[in-house]
Amino acid sequence: MTDSTALSALATTHRPLGTLTGAASLVLGPALIALALATLHEPWLGDLPNHDVVDHEHGLLMLSFNLAAAAFPFLFGSVFALALAARRAPRLAGAGLACSVLGLSAMSANAMLSVPIVLMNGIAEHAPLDELAGRLAQPPLAFLYLFPLFLVGSILQAVALHRAGALSRWAALAVALGGLFPAAMVLGIGLLALPIAALRIAGSVPIITAMLRTRTDSSDA
Repeated sequence: MTDSTALSALATTHRPLGTLTGAASLVLGPALIALALATLHEPWLGDLPNHDVVDHEHGLLMLSFNLAAAAFPFLFGSVFALALAARRAPRLAGAGLACSVLGLSAMSANAMLSVPIVLMNGIAEHAPLDELAGRLAQPPLAFLYLFPLFLVGSILQAVALHRAGALSRWAALAVALGGLFPAAMVLGIGLLALPIAALRIAGSVPIITAMLRTRTDSSDA
């Protein structure tokens, strides 16, 4: 295959807009969810709403939830971008993608459960709201507890990326550790999400660079 033929095939496989979206997702997904967790003041007090937080930190809660809403589309895009980069290790890449998507879906669903709590600000009568919150705090869906799969998926994708030759060992390790967002959620330490996001983005830099180079080459072709 000549160089011109190879470039033509590459341009067909990797459309410029798709590579730009993937590269942006690898940065914006981790960055936005880290900011969402770092600005989150827990609206729950056990199984009941923390009315003091809901009433007095409502603006910050809304900022956090808006950041999270913006983050999830990019997070989903980022795991698909990683799977594409690891396509030379298809089984690991596929398993990692499946676990990541399930984990992200559960994380998103859990965030949505707190939206009614956040919107309770300014309501004087707490008893009915506490009853509603009690029902929200005991969801019947086992799916909601699958959010740790995002970490499992990150580890599998990191291994796939290393085996596919897309990342060095240390970059792959950074991507794997960048899957620890569920730990920051469970521990309630939102600021922990900031170094986690930094690791995820740093580990993804070689992939981002390759995607942008492919976009440039495709445009030139």
